Amino acid sequence: MTFPQLPNLHHVGIVQPDIKAAEQFMSLFEYEEDYRGYVEPFECWCIFLKAAQNSPPLELVVPTGGSLARFNKGAGGIHHYALITEDIVKLQQEFSERGISMTHPEPVQGAGNFLCNFVSPIATRGIMVEYVQLLA
Repeated sequence: MTFPQLPNLHHVGIVQPDIKAAEQFMSLFEYEEDYRGYVEPFECWCIFLKAAQNSPPLELVVPTGGSLARFNKGAGGIHHYALITEDIVKLQQEFSERGISMTHPEPVQGAGNFLCNFVSPIATRGIMVEYVQLLA
């Protein structure tokens, strides 16, 4: 697999301990919500904030259970950055051929109009990298 240049950034994910904390974060910086959705496989609400033109948004991740609820001892914090790929299935196959796994065997429907999956943090020394394939 060859990456001639870094793919475009889709978003940066920040875990919040609960909805109230997410709302306080938005209020503190006067951010506006763009949209939100629940992602069952990740057990979390994903709240995407309105971003400046040509800039990637922040995603506030609010866990309802699972490992995300324990992220940073429950305090939350910067969790991941997400990059855009044109074909997430092909990307997963290319990673697999190099012995690199993803956190889920198949792409997951994200909170927006996209499929997503994370590179195993074992391969990245703990840095969470998500790949996103935008849908038409």
